[in-house]
Amino acid sequence: MEKIYLNHPYTSNFTANITDVIEQNGQFFVILDRTAFYPEGGGQPSDAGLIGELKVSYVYEENDIIYHQVDRKPETLKDVQCSIDWERRFDHMQQHCGQHILSAAFLKILDGATAGFHLGEEYVSVDISIDELKDEDAVKAEDAANEIIQRNLPVKLHYPEIHELESFNLRKQPSVEENIRIVEVSDFDFSPCGGTHPAFTGEIGLIKIRRWEKYKDSIRVEFLCGNRAIKDYRWKNSYVNEISKLLSSKDTEVLENVKKAVADLHGANKDIKNFKDKLLSYEAAELYNNAEILGKVKIIKQMYENREFKELVSLSGKIIKLPHSIALLGLKSQNAQMIFARSEDLNISMNDLFKEVLPLINGKGGGSPKSAQGGGTDISNLESALQSAYLILKNRHIK
Repeated sequence: MEKIYLNHPYTSNFTANITDVIEQNGQFFVILDRTAFYPEGGGQPSDAGLIGELKVSYVYEENDIIYHQVDRKPETLKDVQCSIDWERRFDHMQQHCGQHILSAAFLKILDGATAGFHLGEEYVSVDISIDELKDEDAVKAEDAANEIIQRNLPVKLHYPEIHELESFNLRKQPSVEENIRIVEVSDFDFSPCGGTHPAFTGEIGLIKIRRWEKYKDSIRVEFLCGNRAIKDYRWKNSYVNEISKLLSSKDTEVLENVKKAVADLHGANKDIKNFKDKLLSYEAAELYNNAEILGKVKIIKQMYENREFKELVSLSGKIIKLPHSIALLGLKSQNAQMIFARSEDLNISMNDLFKEVLPLINGKGGGSPKSAQGGGTDISNLESALQSAYLILKNRHIK
């Protein structure tokens, strides 16, 4: 099988014969006598495109045979016109060659070897074998890589015998002993690789590091090359411009103004939380003062709508800080929710009381002798559940 992509990565249209068709679990794979489709491997995804009118979605190599996954069984086998998805191919060429250059830059500047490479649909990443990456060092590596791109150096291919490898200043050793292929970025980098690359570094356009993080024993560096980097800059520039409009500031002042706005928001949220807490204290006191008294116990039985349940939990906590108090609070929302609580000076199990009326709302929940909470699906019975709890307290526990 002739592998056109190895020496002619710019070939996007070609003619081939289908030599075999394989069906597995309703999926079809075809084998060609020659192919320009790159098979997945070396961290680079496979090409996509057309074989005749068949859509090629995935290509892989096994035992030196390249399999093309297509959407249906072919009807024509001879002299089939094939085409590569060129936009996808050229994107992979930019990203993969950019990775070679950036990896070489990290090795030369930080003595950081590349331990892993992944070319994804959105981002590209390399795992660099260093303990940490400082901002200034990332800039140095990025600048060095972009200098190689701007010099528009030729990208060459070599097919040495294994005994000839010593003449190459290899960044890493090949994983095979036959059919060795070395990709050279004009005296800057020599790396064994079977991927597709442009003829000159200038076609990569640019390299931009986006971010990095600790990953196992390495630093995972995420970056973009060429058209991906331009698209990334485009949406970020749009965001910065929109934010600068919202803040009525220059784009160069956006960061400081956002920091100030966030600090102001945190302060405002803190003030709002304090005000809400004070309002809940006033509400608890008012409910307590107006509550029905059974014996010496004040029972606050209330049902609410359009409130957050965590707010009722806080309210019940403030109520039971007052002496001889019991809170029976319910909330109608998407379901029925209840919280029962009592003050420390009483000896009535809220958990037992809660569990006794819980079936009325078809609910689940529980808690401790002092407090219990939960919810159920029968919203229509919520008021009856609260009233039943009140009657149980009145008839059994409070004289």
